[in-house]
Amino acid sequence: MRCVSFLMLSFAIGSGRAADPPVEKYTEPELTAEDRAFWSFQPPVRPTVPDGKRVGWIRNPVDAFILSQLEAKGIAPAPEADKRTLIRRVTFDLTGLPPTPAEVNAFQKDLSPDAYEKVVTRLLDSPQYGERWAQHWLDVVRFAESNGYELDAERPQAWRYRDYVIRSFNADKPYERFLKEQIAGDEMAKGKDPKSVPDLFVATGMHRCGQIHVVSGNLDKDEVRQEVLTEMVNGVGSAVLGLTLGCARCHDHKFDPISQADFYRLQAYFQATKLSDVDIADEAERDAVKKKVAEIEAKTGPIKKQIAAIDAPYRKRVLQEKTARLDPESRKALAAAADKRTDSQKKRVQSLGGALTVRWDDVLAIITPEDAAKRAALRKRYFEWNEGLPPPAARAWAITADPSPAATYVLKRGNFRRKAVAVSAAVPRVANLTDATPKTRTELADWLVDPKNPLTSRVIVNRLWAYHFGRGIVATPNDFGTRGARPTHPELLDWLATELVQHHWSLKHLHRLMVTSATYRQASDRPANSADPDNQLFGKMNRQRLDAEAIRDAILATAGTLNPKPFGPGVKVPLEPEVYNLIFTEDEPDYLWPVTPDPKEHTRRSIYLFAKRNVKLPLLEAFDQPDTLNSCAVRPVSTFAPQALILMNGPFAREQAARMAFGLLKDGGKDRIVVAYRRAFGRMPMAEERKVGEKFLAEQTAAIRERVTVRQDIGLPPGLPAGVDPAVARALADFCLALLNSNEFVYVE
Repeated sequence: MRCVSFLMLSFAIGSGRAADPPVEKYTEPELTAEDRAFWSFQPPVRPTVPDGKRVGWIRNPVDAFILSQLEAKGIAPAPEADKRTLIRRVTFDLTGLPPTPAEVNAFQKDLSPDAYEKVVTRLLDSPQYGERWAQHWLDVVRFAESNGYELDAERPQAWRYRDYVIRSFNADKPYERFLKEQIAGDEMAKGKDPKSVPDLFVATGMHRCGQIHVVSGNLDKDEVRQEVLTEMVNGVGSAVLGLTLGCARCHDHKFDPISQADFYRLQAYFQATKLSDVDIADEAERDAVKKKVAEIEAKTGPIKKQIAAIDAPYRKRVLQEKTARLDPESRKALAAAADKRTDSQKKRVQSLGGALTVRWDDVLAIITPEDAAKRAALRKRYFEWNEGLPPPAARAWAITADPSPAATYVLKRGNFRRKAVAVSAAVPRVANLTDATPKTRTELADWLVDPKNPLTSRVIVNRLWAYHFGRGIVATPNDFGTRGARPTHPELLDWLATELVQHHWSLKHLHRLMVTSATYRQASDRPANSADPDNQLFGKMNRQRLDAEAIRDAILATAGTLNPKPFGPGVKVPLEPEVYNLIFTEDEPDYLWPVTPDPKEHTRRSIYLFAKRNVKLPLLEAFDQPDTLNSCAVRPVSTFAPQALILMNGPFAREQAARMAFGLLKDGGKDRIVVAYRRAFGRMPMAEERKVGEKFLAEQTAAIRERVTVRQDIGLPPGLPAGVDPAVARALADFCLALLNSNEFVYVE
């Protein structure tokens, strides 16, 4: 059944326009009983926990649901994994780091019935838990510290949102509260001094995680605004509701019962906002920052003038040469005073675009070697002083209410110039099973976490399951619509969703249930069963490769160089010259990526690295780090040659292997092969592995001695322990590098 009446509205697109555009028509489809009957649009109903024949196998209700389907297919669950495998698996899952040899040893020696549960409690209580699980959320909301697009300008305060997410996970902030603060924290803080409730403003940074045009060229400001609003709606749709709402921006959704009007009604909540950098610094902090900035600018100001003086004649010459190459009419238009130009001349000047832009490459082509050297020395001094600039005074990268919001319209084909019917704020009709329509963002947040909401609780528990088990109960975590995957265990999904609500939205409670289940403790090395070749019924554990950040962090932890310092501004690590030169090609080729001065900062966890959209570290990019342009619910797992090349030959891996070797050498008489294996894999080497390792070290040491005699020639970083033969150190570093390159290191059983 379809509506027969048209909803139409005429409008003016902007001041000074001669006439309104043609009236657009829009007909919204009615919802049918069939639309509402789809499984994901029905509220979760707590099912009865099934009985199972293998009563002794079941550790908690999760297992009962899994076992009922395994038994129906005649599949017996896999045996429990050994203790070394279990502690490595759960430590990576909950913290993103490998267990230390001491932790593995303690667990293996603990014979108490609750030994494993004690490990889980320790991991959930560790600060590394929040760092690990914040990364998953940041993937979903596509967090970055720059704007994207061609300029990719930096967001100096964005890191506060990242820290807010980490702290929230560590505190086990109820997911209900976590969402409310992000959707409407500024409204929750109404009447309060932002300095007293900074997190309520910082939390709304979720809505600013998407890309945004800052230098928009010929883009209309209304078009840029519409891009921002689209990003906000898509963010809520993907991260919270698990729906592809973006498909309804240009037309009614082709598959799901979501109309264009649904999309723009949800947008109306955010139309009534503005992007705000809210002051959350106290007066003392602001004064200290101003004072320090003034001191440094007093030093750098004269240097900037000297650089400009060197540049000036070259830039003037380049401009003259570019102007001389223009046609006579263009030169005449340029020569005329701006306020005296005819309309034709104004258009001609405007059409020149960047033809007269003087770039650094133009100057570089003609500057004398003497002036280039002077200029380089001055810039070096300038950036040395600039390294002392303090972080800006604290501001929340937020959204706040707009007291005079523009009206919201359905846009035909998503075109901001083609406005149809005006709409008011409301949630997608098919998912609204409550008695009222939310009017404000606070009410929207309340609706999202209402127990009647059919999506919110299901979506988050499915995400947790997917990260722990390698595949979601719904295999498409961002798409619970009609074209998404159907749940393999719908009763388990609903039981988990209602369990989350009943336990005050505690995510740690869900983690504990999942990782202490017999399902999670299964071994992964059993052959595939013909009745379930893809292991959709979870009759064994799925072997998983570490994600990019976990690989880097595991290398640092194994090498003994990981800096555990939490929080703070993003760290800029040195870039390989090839990467730097590839990215920074449009401006002066130096100091465009000011490296964080303290080298100890360079070995912090990957979540604290500066997340610039157009700058990717080769190691992280090779191992499928998301592009931060779209919500990433499931990271791809690719296998291609550059991964091996980067792990074997990349400067990061080679330096960390050498650092690991230095640590082994400092241990003196300890068996280095045994210690290396315990650090890398949490186990002792087998007899054959030990034999191969000893042979490799002997042969490699001899080969290096034959080739070189000077330490610098064999690629060792500073810090070689006193009295150690460089050839021995290089051979041991190569051995450590081989361990870091093994499948066992980058995969979790």
